[in-house]
Amino acid sequence: MNSARSQAVVVSLQRERVRFRSADEQRPRRPHHKGRIEGGPVYSSGSTVRETGIYEVTHDREHRNTHDVVMLAGDIFPACETCDARVRFRLVRTAPYIFQDPDFEKAEEE
Repeated sequence: MNSARSQAVVVSLQRERVRFRSADEQRPRRPHHKGRIEGGPVYSSGSTVRETGIYEVTHDREHRNTHDVVMLAGDIFPACETCDARVRFRLVRTAPYIFQDPDFEKAEEE
């Protein structure tokens, strides 16, 4: 077997390092939310939502299991059809509404 030919068949088995970058990596990252909030304040129906985010809903007499909902700042916490105003809301995590996020807002047309 020709030695020149066998050298051409040799393949490097060393791993190459690959780094993936997101499209927006060049821009500085800004926090979009404050993260998980432990033991946050509890709100009742009729109160105004102060921060957009994910809220844990607890119903009176547990006619329904605790569940999470998204509420937008400025909206009013609603009453439950079953337990009326005895429903409670606790902020679990702030999160921006997608269309109020600077990366997703539509540019205002002039």
